[in-house]
Amino acid sequence: RPTTYRRNLVVEIKIIPMKKRNLIIIICIIIIIAVGLILLPKKRENSTIEIPPKEIKEKEKEISLQILRYEEDIFNIDKNNVVDELLKLSQTYPNFLPADQIQNPNAIKAFMAYLNDPTVLELYKEVKNTFPNLDDFKQQFTQAYSRYLVLFPNDKIPTIVTSVPGLDTQWPSVFLYENDLNIYLDMYLGADNKIYKQSGIPLYISERMDKKFLLVDCFKKAIVYKQLPEKTLVTLLDRVIYEGKKLYFTQTMLPNEPLENIIGYNEEKFQWAEQNYGKVWAYIVENNLLYSKEENVIRQFAEEAPFTNPFGNNSPGRMGQYIGWKIVSAYMQNNSEVTLEEMMKNTDSQNILNNSKFKPTK
Repeated sequence: RPTTYRRNLVVEIKIIPMKKRNLIIIICIIIIIAVGLILLPKKRENSTIEIPPKEIKEKEKEISLQILRYEEDIFNIDKNNVVDELLKLSQTYPNFLPADQIQNPNAIKAFMAYLNDPTVLELYKEVKNTFPNLDDFKQQFTQAYSRYLVLFPNDKIPTIVTSVPGLDTQWPSVFLYENDLNIYLDMYLGADNKIYKQSGIPLYISERMDKKFLLVDCFKKAIVYKQLPEKTLVTLLDRVIYEGKKLYFTQTMLPNEPLENIIGYNEEKFQWAEQNYGKVWAYIVENNLLYSKEENVIRQFAEEAPFTNPFGNNSPGRMGQYIGWKIVSAYMQNNSEVTLEEMMKNTDSQNILNNSKFKPTK
């Protein structure tokens, strides 16, 4: 019996340390996994970059936004004393009224023809009714630009200059020149505006000529170019990623803006895009169009059109832009260590696609 007791005791003594070692090993494995999960890049919970509200508020206090209403100033000049009036205004609007051109008889003649043009006068009247003031826009722009300055602190605050050029659809409705953010207000009078219809502007274009798109366009069509490096867009993929960057950038600056406004679709078109972008992507890939350099292919998917071939009249145009937005958003979600500035500067379209892990299931 004593021998048996000792034998059992020895066995028990050997077993207890083994259990402890196993427990220690398990604990170490759990700790290693936990640390690994902490250190590994995580997906962003939101679709865009989060910015602490406190930082935005601090930047907002630094912004003193100046808005100049060129259209009001020139339509209120004394027409009996045009040259002197324009010389005064040239100090405020040197890009619109170069001082060395004001006393040129031909320039004055062209200017007076503009002021007396019936269509321009009607547009100006519509602008006054639609934009009696820009107080709301000023507040919204200031808030959005505060976000921008948190991410790009070395940039300058632009001066906003509004005008009524006379429905010049050959120019973008919003653009930067030097440090002026120029806005053509006659391009935001509403889709049903009679002048747009009389001018023959297609509905798929005029439906975005509404003041609800004004703030979006300031970032999507103008400010974004400060952060987009120059690159020759060779393939459809290049163009798709390029357009996707612009949309993601705009969404980051305007996180509360309806997504359909960011892309510029009505609700019906947005829902079609959301439900069918996977099919459009599959079509592009299966037909070997992603690396196509043909202008008609790029135009088909990335430029203005009433719909996207071959998906019928119910589909919206610019589906390539929408897909680019999805790819860039996926890239930023799956690479949380990448900053907005780094993404914007990355000109390797294939790198962004590969690391986005973009695999639409719809």
